Amino acid sequence: SYDLLPTIRSRALQFHLGPVPDDTMRALLVERGADQVDRRIAIARGAPGLALSLDLEAWDRRRDAMLKLLEVAASRQAFSEWVPIGEALAARKTEKLESLIDVLYALLEDLLAIRSGIEALRNPDLRRRLEPLASAVSFEWIRRASQRVDELVELARRNIQKGPALDAFAVALRR
Repeated sequence: SYDLLPTIRSRALQFHLGPVPDDTMRALLVERGADQVDRRIAIARGAPGLALSLDLEAWDRRRDAMLKLLEVAASRQAFSEWVPIGEALAARKTEKLESLIDVLYALLEDLLAIRSGIEALRNPDLRRRLEPLASAVSFEWIRRASQRVDELVELARRNIQKGPALDAFAVALRR
């Protein structure tokens, strides 16, 4: 809503809707014939439109790339491990930075959940890979990473190139 002009925003009503309960989401997804219902519910966190429209194959590709980025940013892997992935992402013109940002937020949320002892994850199938990363980073690192992702949101609005933006993200957090 903040992308709207102030004159339009001042005349608009805002509706704040809470997440749809899992049982309601499950019934909707089953009714619509969606595959991998539990996984869609975990990723969507109460957003039925997202659950129905989610391309799980694309999500997995983005997730693998962004998890590698976080591992590199946390100095768990060498920066050279990220370079070919970053170059491939930069070359993909259809891959928008906004889609990658959504996945980064979800992974950071999972790292925070693991560090806090919360069982429910948005990516429960990655628990074995996320746990060592969560143990290697501090709450402060997760906070700084979240701030850096917030900065990526602003850069995406300015149509910045995603390759250098993601490289800078990893380099800034490796310090």
